[in-house]
Amino acid sequence: MSKPNALASQTSPHAGHRLSRRQFALAAGGAVLTVAIPLGAQTQPPAAAPGSAPVPPARPPVNRAPGSFIRIAADGVVTFLLPTCEMGQGIHTAQAMILAEELGADWKRVRTAMPEQVTPDYRLPMGQQRSVGSFGVRFWHDPLRRAAAQTRELLTLAAAERLSVPPASLAADEGYIVHAASGRRVPFGDLVQAASALPVPQNPVLRPAEQRKLTGKTMRRIDTPDKVTGRALYAVDMKAPGMLHGAVRLSPVFRAEVESMDPASVRGMPGVVAVVPVPGGAVVVAQNWWQAKQAADKLTIQFKATPNDRVGTPELDERMRAALDSGPLPPALQRGDVEAAFRAPHKLVEADYAVPLLAHACMEPINCMAQAGADRLDLWTGTQAQDILLRDCGAAGGYKPEQVYFHNAYLGGGFGRKTHAESAVQAMLASRAVGGRPVKVLWSRADDMQQGQYRQTMMCRMRAALDADGRIQGLRVRVAGPQMGRDNGIPLTNGVADGMSLTGIIDMQYQIPNMLVDHAVVPMPMALSPWRSIANSFTGFFVEAFVNECAAAAGKDPLEFRRQHLQGRPRMLAVLDSAAQSAGWGTAAPSGVARGLAVVESYGSPVAQVVEARLRDGHVKVEKVHVAIDCGRAINPGQVAAQMSGGVVDAMSVALRAKITIKDGRAEQSSFGDYQILRMGEEPQVITHIVEIGSPLGGVGEPCVPPLAPALAAAASTLSGRQVRRLPLADAGLA
Repeated sequence: MSKPNALASQTSPHAGHRLSRRQFALAAGGAVLTVAIPLGAQTQPPAAAPGSAPVPPARPPVNRAPGSFIRIAADGVVTFLLPTCEMGQGIHTAQAMILAEELGADWKRVRTAMPEQVTPDYRLPMGQQRSVGSFGVRFWHDPLRRAAAQTRELLTLAAAERLSVPPASLAADEGYIVHAASGRRVPFGDLVQAASALPVPQNPVLRPAEQRKLTGKTMRRIDTPDKVTGRALYAVDMKAPGMLHGAVRLSPVFRAEVESMDPASVRGMPGVVAVVPVPGGAVVVAQNWWQAKQAADKLTIQFKATPNDRVGTPELDERMRAALDSGPLPPALQRGDVEAAFRAPHKLVEADYAVPLLAHACMEPINCMAQAGADRLDLWTGTQAQDILLRDCGAAGGYKPEQVYFHNAYLGGGFGRKTHAESAVQAMLASRAVGGRPVKVLWSRADDMQQGQYRQTMMCRMRAALDADGRIQGLRVRVAGPQMGRDNGIPLTNGVADGMSLTGIIDMQYQIPNMLVDHAVVPMPMALSPWRSIANSFTGFFVEAFVNECAAAAGKDPLEFRRQHLQGRPRMLAVLDSAAQSAGWGTAAPSGVARGLAVVESYGSPVAQVVEARLRDGHVKVEKVHVAIDCGRAINPGQVAAQMSGGVVDAMSVALRAKITIKDGRAEQSSFGDYQILRMGEEPQVITHIVEIGSPLGGVGEPCVPPLAPALAAAASTLSGRQVRRLPLADAGLA
């Protein structure tokens, strides 16, 4: 093996708080509790809740070592190694709260870091270390708590031996093991060496609810001080001695390969060091990024013709419309006797809906710095998917997993986009081409917007048979569009049902006795990637917009119509009632204001929203959004509310204006000027209610998105007198 990369300690993503393992041991005088004895079976994650992203297929239980998550130094500082990345969702604070509370650590002396290498301890049951699917708390809560309880018991046993008292007479509190009867206290740091020599308890006793001091309370995020003072480092901030910079030149047409390039065309330009072929294009390496970018733009490069060279949005839309009209397909879901339900309905309701391609539009552009040695690869990046980078860099560079080291920085937005490895592979290949010097590859905003990954465009046809009481007795759903699960290597149920394209429909909460769902697959030329809440981002719109139309056809209030179809679903009913009460549903709205309602369960958490909006100069202006969520027990309630606000902003952006359109095989939008996300002056007041009725832990970061669009569409339909069935609203002149 080559020598460990010295740059790791010079580019700490959490300045003042994040240390390499070697630095940590030295700073503590060499005494660190790092127990690595294998544990018993981990707590398995909860089964996928209806409407949630599917839980990955279970693998054999992983033996997780408490020392993989907790490091206690001789000076009493506790560092938590956290398995998921911090991309603004507050997950490091929540996970640290879980660990610190169970351990009995002093919150003021807690530090956080991320592991530099991937091991089974940090992987989800899908077999990957990833920060996706709102798993940060709902999966990791139990394994982290167990690791902290084991560590606490080790410290307690060590203290009992030192003090010559029974372990049961001791308690862990604020970084000490305390003997209440005598008033003696031993700091954690003094017990590290003795505790390290003890066997790990296999069945630790977890703290009872009455001993909780942190979780359930609003706590300030631990990353905020560094962010507001500018000390926090994002991947784009990374610097290293001798670092070079790379800019990409990628095919403007989706999936086009390089036919030829002439590195000599830019070799004489200022600062240019190398032109490196990479999949789908080239990286120009130079002394600074602007030099690299200027050269990349002038590089003589030709791309091969593809069948996509003349493809545009109108043609893709026509393909999906034709698929909606096509003949019978294998069912993704079939329940009851659908044919009988549609033979003589009291009322038939039909509607087609459509959503466009979306970009992830992270504030921090795509980037990665790599130093590629002969047998060691160091990556400084902000990634949601370490194992994807391991796989792709291994395939492109021949590195074994144990040879790859991550220095994961804060992410300036992720939303699913940063689960891919393009920039890591590009930086690795560029570093190799310049003799192993570190190279930071940075995409421009236009590169990411036009050559990136997209949330799929989809269409949906809904048909409902209502009985004389206004109940839905039969439902037929056809979805037309790409099959993201297949494109992303996710196994399909019965070879047909795709959770990444149909979740939210095939597992909807509404009690409908007769139901048929199928998927007319329409391949797309562009690369697809999960976008915040994945399929629920559009299936929530399809289902809830149609439920509002069915309520109108039945002559019923949208709230009561939903309640009628959700009997026996206490969580859905609880959030519906909470949001409705907050908005004063059933009372007259303020003059000129229309209300819209929707409720979606995804990622284990039902969320209801009531949107209050009015028309200004013919455009919809959202004034308030009332949100109710049941995520089980809220670990950090203030952060739950913050995520609800953030989700509303994301969802409003794409419901009002943002979309990607295709012309001549390439994306037309290039930046925030023509891909218009919500502006600060447009943000509504968001009023959040956390409903706690003893439910299992659910997600927070993703479930806040799906209900907004259908609730907004309902309000917009009332205001305009036109039924909104296509997003964004700007297509109808309403935004």
